[in-house]
Amino acid sequence: MKTKILAAAVGAATLAMAGSASAVVLLADNFDSQTPDQLNWAGDTVFLPTSPPGTVDLIGVGGAFDFYPGNGAYLDLDGSSGSGNDPAGEITSIASFVAGAYNLTFQLGGNARGAPAQTTRVSLGNYSVDILLSSADPLTNYSFTFNTTGGQLKFTELGPSNQQGNILDDVELSTSRSAGIPEPASWAMMIMGFGGVGGLLRRRRLAPTAA
Repeated sequence: MKTKILAAAVGAATLAMAGSASAVVLLADNFDSQTPDQLNWAGDTVFLPTSPPGTVDLIGVGGAFDFYPGNGAYLDLDGSSGSGNDPAGEITSIASFVAGAYNLTFQLGGNARGAPAQTTRVSLGNYSVDILLSSADPLTNYSFTFNTTGGQLKFTELGPSNQQGNILDDVELSTSRSAGIPEPASWAMMIMGFGGVGGLLRRRRLAPTAA
């Protein structure tokens, strides 16, 4: 009976280790919950614009400004608040995230209006990356895995503004480890402990039984 319990415990640990590799989605926004066009967008339940200076616009399907047909609604990261703003526009997640490792995916495309190349800065805590896109660059999937000190997720369109920014869509932030799942070193110690219990049970089986 004890041997069966040990086998079950080892099996459960193996399943938990396999599950630890699955992603846990912490934030997701495709900006389709509202109808375009919304110039100088007020935000949704996931992101809020950081202004002044600069604003962002919600555009896309059903509106007058659908530069990437078939992709629903999306954000123009340089909104309709005038020219010369620095930054041109910025959105910040409502949620704040602890220090750790994260996976971030999103779609980003050029301004699609013949305007000069624009730079979008993506940041979370002490992590940031700048993406420079020309007007004709298509809506492209980006994926980054990084460690950070924690904070809010931001997408910032660097200025000066000209009301023709890069296009952002389908943002998702996730972790690769579920909360409460032990680190690999802890798993190693647990498995060694299971092995020790198994050895103890084996010795008890082999010991002579008193009359």
